[in-house]
Amino acid sequence: MLMLTLYLSLISTEAERSRFEEVYSQCRKQMIVIATSILKNEDDASDAVSNAVLKAYTKINQLKKYEFFKTWVTKILKNECYEIIRKNSKI
Repeated sequence: MLMLTLYLSLISTEAERSRFEEVYSQCRKQMIVIATSILKNEDDASDAVSNAVLKAYTKINQLKKYEFFKTWVTKILKNECYEIIRKNSKI
């Protein structure tokens, strides 16, 4: 919930905050499931979700329609998971 508060504080208008919160709430649980299934670690999965949402937020102006947010952020999430796997394999 702390991450959602952070993301919402970065959004300038109330309408955008409301829309982002709605979309984020709809897809967060599924994102955790996807990340956990890829990473097999809840802490890494949580980090991957947070990073993916932050990356999506910073590039939200590239998204043409909010209905595609879930698909778009899921792709970002999977890339983030694979990046964590690469980093962990180098350790």
